[in-house]
Amino acid sequence: MEAAALNGEAPVRRSVLVEAAVTTLADAGRPMTLQQLARAVLHVEAGGAHIGARILAPLLEADERLTSGAMGHWALSAWTHRTDAIDETDFVVFDIETNGGRGGRHRVLEVGALRIRAGREISRYASLVRVPSRVSKFVTRYTGITDEMLTHAPPIESVLDEFREFQADGVLVAHNLPTDLGYLNREAVWSGRALFPGDGLDTMELSAALMPDLPGTGLATVLEAADISDTPTHRALDDAGVTAKLFQFLLDTEAASDAQTLGDLRRLAAAAGPESRHPRRARELARWASRNLPPSPGVYIFRDSAGQPLYVGKSTSLQRRVRSHFTDSAGFVRRRDGMLAQIDTIEWEPTGSELRALVREAELITRLSPQYNIHRNWRMGRRFVRVGPAESAVTHTASVPRDDGADYLGPFPTSREARLASDAARRIFELPSRRSVDKRVPAWRRDAAVAFLGVSREAALHIVEGAGAEARDAAARRIRRARVLRHPVRGGLGATPMLAVAAGATPGKAELVRIENGAIAAIEPVARPRRPSVRAALQRLRDARASEPPNESNERHIVLAWLHTHADDPDTLAWDPALPRVFVDLVWRRVRQAASAG
Repeated sequence: MEAAALNGEAPVRRSVLVEAAVTTLADAGRPMTLQQLARAVLHVEAGGAHIGARILAPLLEADERLTSGAMGHWALSAWTHRTDAIDETDFVVFDIETNGGRGGRHRVLEVGALRIRAGREISRYASLVRVPSRVSKFVTRYTGITDEMLTHAPPIESVLDEFREFQADGVLVAHNLPTDLGYLNREAVWSGRALFPGDGLDTMELSAALMPDLPGTGLATVLEAADISDTPTHRALDDAGVTAKLFQFLLDTEAASDAQTLGDLRRLAAAAGPESRHPRRARELARWASRNLPPSPGVYIFRDSAGQPLYVGKSTSLQRRVRSHFTDSAGFVRRRDGMLAQIDTIEWEPTGSELRALVREAELITRLSPQYNIHRNWRMGRRFVRVGPAESAVTHTASVPRDDGADYLGPFPTSREARLASDAARRIFELPSRRSVDKRVPAWRRDAAVAFLGVSREAALHIVEGAGAEARDAAARRIRRARVLRHPVRGGLGATPMLAVAAGATPGKAELVRIENGAIAAIEPVARPRRPSVRAALQRLRDARASEPPNESNERHIVLAWLHTHADDPDTLAWDPALPRVFVDLVWRRVRQAASAG
């Protein structure tokens, strides 16, 4: 609550919630959605954010210090009250260097920037970044940055904080802004920092708008066309310097002479951007996604102005996937009448791994029932083999497993393979069918059939050869003669449990996922893995109590489909609860690769 005004008027009463919202925005340094503010101010989970948003909205609207802008984002009014005139604006022209150029988990190695106003340099910033992995020989040849140069460099958390302070109240400028901003914002996500604002200017787009005859849009090509003798050196501060020269050249061109404000420049850039041929709303959403979302795995939600969910999706790159919804002319949004006009906000949540994103997407779709998601009743088809108890060991294919005392083996990749497996089990172990009069069999026959179908030929032989009866010898011969083994999808019901090694939510970390019964049984994170820590994590994973099987087939279907796709990947292993040394060493090597930064 504020004190009385100095002019003697009555004191201004302000809500504690509004004060918290103002503080949150000031600390973040960027606009936030109403739902994000509600979560931060009211300390509620994502599921309750929409109720909180309805409470918060009228309070924010009544306070002159706050304003609502594009995409329903709230900002401090002071940010919009700063001058919009080009000559009075501080521009922060920046560049970054990374330890690789393609997707994945590449890290920022260097940040360089110039702060300019009215064509004059005010200050500059440059810093190398210490990273946990070695710099590749290619990157060293390309940039000149070596491991020795990074030994005493600050960590990325410090660099992000310093650069945020340096660029405060300035407009970010870069050549191919979404890419450099994406790297910075991905580091911000990994470090738990606020994202950098995506309302900057892209000299690549401005060049295309103001120099329409360019043979290409690369920095070196544009500099040559602009008759600027400096060339990129692939060091951050140097390249920020030549980008600043290009930016000033573009501002001085005759085509830009009528541009007096930031709004004028943004309209020029948008007119030449790759989204320019799309409808206005699609352009706005595509540009917002490319400049404000990190290229990291996660899930996203499209919501309307009332906060109601329209669509839930997932991707290994939020930035690329969400943008593609609005730039694919024959794509997803265009095929859903009315959806584009309804999208008001886009929420997103990083997940770290693809498997987690798949499961989280299914959870959100089930809970939120978005209007434009296609609701599917996942069915496995007739892909299971049912082997009944010894007193009624009827063996046949089944669509879904049931709690009836029988063992269900599967799912099998196709219904035909399930049928062939069922026929083979009946023939080899002399099990009854539904038409059989006598459905009782010795317990060893039934148990051996389950082992044969769900584990391996050797497991079945171990059961059969427990005694030397003639019937058992005959069954053992039939097992050895079986040429075609029809095995279910690994990790499925009755099959060998699996261990999946996945990258963690941040570089340097990995996740061990134990999969049993077609579901995620337990997850164990590993940070900066060494052999002893990996063995300890495997022991905790083995001792962890498996989570309850999913009540519905969605998660089971998703996990099994993922396993079926990745069954032959080196990061998907058969789980061995004995944890022999060979198994631990193999997992350690896979974990070390998954946790590496490059």
